[in-house]
Amino acid sequence: MGAPKQKWTSEEEAALKAGVTKYGAGKWSTILKDPEFSILLYSRSNVDLKDKWRNMNVAANGWGSRSRVRVTPKSNQQIVKDDDKALITVSQSDTEIVDAQPLAVSNGTPENASSKKSIPRLDNLILEAITNLKEPRGSSRAAIAIYIEERYLAPENLEKLLAATLKLLTENGKLIKVKHQFRIAPPSTHTDVNKGSSPLILEGKQKNSPKVEKNEIKILSKSQIDAELEKMKGMTAQEAAAAAAQAVAEAEAAIAEAEEAAREAEKAEAEAEEAQLFAEAAMKALKCRTVCT
Repeated sequence: MGAPKQKWTSEEEAALKAGVTKYGAGKWSTILKDPEFSILLYSRSNVDLKDKWRNMNVAANGWGSRSRVRVTPKSNQQIVKDDDKALITVSQSDTEIVDAQPLAVSNGTPENASSKKSIPRLDNLILEAITNLKEPRGSSRAAIAIYIEERYLAPENLEKLLAATLKLLTENGKLIKVKHQFRIAPPSTHTDVNKGSSPLILEGKQKNSPKVEKNEIKILSKSQIDAELEKMKGMTAQEAAAAAAQAVAEAEAAIAEAEEAAREAEKAEAEAEEAQLFAEAAMKALKCRTVCT
């Protein structure tokens, strides 16, 4: 019979969801090879992942093992699950078994939208996910996708829509992206970005304006750095996030300036070498003419 299968832990389920979000359903071998997920799913096989994913979807939709339901014949009922997130209509009969079919959805709104509330916009869902997850370093795209899939009827192309919306929110200054983690920008920072007067440079803006004026870059001494650190201890989380983002932007600007200076130095050195070679060639030609005459 072999050893019995171990019960799935919540960590393994979360890793499976993140793997499907990243690679898609059916990519079980790829998920198991990914170091991010293999550390938790090392004891699972492709078949284990496939069966677990099917069972999780069945449980999430409230269907049985065959995705079918049964009731009495005389009370044909139409059960509509409407939690402002998804609409599922199930026709039930004692004499026949009918598959549960989801209603068609177009652009995030059900066909019978006149009597139903619209599904929330994706940008609002992203802000809701980051707010409720409350991760200190920000939420990853995979974590946001899992949050949405667990609570809403997500479209098949959620990953593509999520990436585009996160990029737009970052460029608009509503989110701050640091090392693939997203946080909600402080209100003051968002206002300043819209006015174009803030020294804070978000990741989405750096592609369009990689250069920073030299007078905006401040070189601090050790005593000034210590004073800034003491000042940051009394900041709120939002103020500290804004200050950290500004420090990162200034550091990146300083690095870019240093790289530009290095390129200019290399160019000047090459020109100097060319001038030296030209001078040596001219001296040889002059000596040859002198000897010949």
